Amino acid sequence: MVETSREFKRLLDLLARLRAEDGCPWDREQTPATIKRYLLEEVYEVVDAVDHAASNEVADELGDLIFMALFLAQLYAEQDQFQIAEVLRRVGDKMVRRHPHVFGDRKVSSSQEVKLNWEEIKQEEKPHKPFGARLHEIPRALPALMRSYRTLSRLNRMLKRPLSQDVLLPELQRSFSTLLEHGSGGSDSSLGVVMGRFLLLLVAFTQPAGIRAEEALTETLERFCQRVEQVETYLTERGKDWKDLSEEEERTLWEQV
Repeated sequence: MVETSREFKRLLDLLARLRAEDGCPWDREQTPATIKRYLLEEVYEVVDAVDHAASNEVADELGDLIFMALFLAQLYAEQDQFQIAEVLRRVGDKMVRRHPHVFGDRKVSSSQEVKLNWEEIKQEEKPHKPFGARLHEIPRALPALMRSYRTLSRLNRMLKRPLSQDVLLPELQRSFSTLLEHGSGGSDSSLGVVMGRFLLLLVAFTQPAGIRAEEALTETLERFCQRVEQVETYLTERGKDWKDLSEEEERTLWEQV
């Protein structure tokens, strides 16, 4: 703990030095609007490192993420908006409030109950808002599929029930049929509307099974890229080029490799 405190203070001192008048020109030019982009990039770097189970890389990327988070807090501190200590105090207090089953006398029997308690306590902390306003609190900067999952999850918790599969399935089938029809003759704008509706319904339909669409698509895309590399390797070893294949040859090769 002593070492952690020492390294934390060192990082804060480094930040202050970089932002000083005789510090780094680049660091001095940054604003909350510019730093948020780097903060988001670092989040994705951490996620990518976790996905590849590279512990050393995770440690490095976490360091970059923490640095950018502290950098943003430093910028607000310089504007006398809040201090970093207040950020730490607020999140600490929040974790205590939202874990009454750990720091209080509330009893829970499952992680699902913990989620419900979290949402209930969260709403008690804020003025009452209608459902629509609460759904708009989901960050718009999230990737669309992830935001869809988060939005629908919150709606389910607010309704205290999942969306009806009996309603979703016919709507999903209808949207897919419409998508096929538009695909052969619709305008770009109309096709986009139909595609958006279909994807949202698909997220809602698979959500009860615990499927997170963003993660499922990411994994599938990764397998697809690996498959392309395998096919390219197969062709290279035989002195062939992908662009020379007919559609039939390409289809056969894709199924074989």
